[in-house]
Amino acid sequence: MPIASDPSSDTESPDDEQAVPMLACHRLSPRPCVNQALVEELKPLREFRFLRYGTHAKESISYATAVSCIIGTPFKIETVEQAAKIPKVGEKLTLKIQEFLEYGFIKESRYAKANELYERGVRTLEDLRRAMNRKRIDSYLKYYDDLQEKIPRSEVESILAFVELQLNRIKPGFKTLLCGGYRRGKEFSNDVDILITYPHRDGEERGVLQALVERMQQKNLIPEDGILTLTTCGTDRIITPNRSATLLDALDKALIIFRHPANGTTRVRDKYRRVDLVVTTWREWGSAVVGWTGSTQFERDLRRHAKRIDLKFDSGGIRDRTTDEPVEAVTEKDVFRVLGLDYIPPEMRNADP
Repeated sequence: MPIASDPSSDTESPDDEQAVPMLACHRLSPRPCVNQALVEELKPLREFRFLRYGTHAKESISYATAVSCIIGTPFKIETVEQAAKIPKVGEKLTLKIQEFLEYGFIKESRYAKANELYERGVRTLEDLRRAMNRKRIDSYLKYYDDLQEKIPRSEVESILAFVELQLNRIKPGFKTLLCGGYRRGKEFSNDVDILITYPHRDGEERGVLQALVERMQQKNLIPEDGILTLTTCGTDRIITPNRSATLLDALDKALIIFRHPANGTTRVRDKYRRVDLVVTTWREWGSAVVGWTGSTQFERDLRRHAKRIDLKFDSGGIRDRTTDEPVEAVTEKDVFRVLGLDYIPPEMRNADP
């Protein structure tokens, strides 16, 4: 499948048949990728940078972009010379790749996480829980063991069925879609992302998220301390305090802890899972689907690409960067068309390890 190229400097070697586009929205990112073993070795180093500098720091983004480019490299990296031509792969990272090619592992990656935690005084699981102390963390730690478990696809689908049952009691006629890692084809997910809209009926979604969350609380599907965040686009429909919504954050969102009732077979006891409920208007459906499908690097690169062509993109829609006027893109494929990109299927957007 041909992938659109950016007329600006998007690759390190534009005349090289093996050149790799820098932006994830210009290439395929399968999981597993052809260099998966190398990516797994680099993943702890990427996470180490996130811990040390923060996820939005230049040092973190640069390294994450390099790893993402390796994921999108369509050939097996067998030489240092090949590695050096990949975008964002600098001299230091090239040396790490050389170590992997020679020994099959990267020594530093084996100790990166342990060293960072040790520096923060972490020696035991209890130390780790205390080190994670931040806003709303008490609720999170209460269900820590369950929330650390990966969620199989069958359970993701079961959770959706519970949510749809409650939606039917509130306002039928909705459309839902499982997004995130599930939609990208991952066998196991860290959390569950559920997108909700009312096809061709803008305005019908108003008030649905609050009603859904309140009903799920009444049904004990959300524990008393299970609402981590709820935003409702700056309207009066907020039931827990949170930051104000902005033009670039225009979707109703509830980040909750969901109690998945025991069924006596696959779940011999109740399980607690992280679930994101996202309600969007129909006219924003395409952007919401793209935005909530991910992956993180893919979304970051979509925004970078949009900026290059004087547009703004996020899960709340596409806008002209000069006039701030919305640009219509109702479907997912409309989003790619408006952004001048070839359509990339969800399973090829796994641009993060």
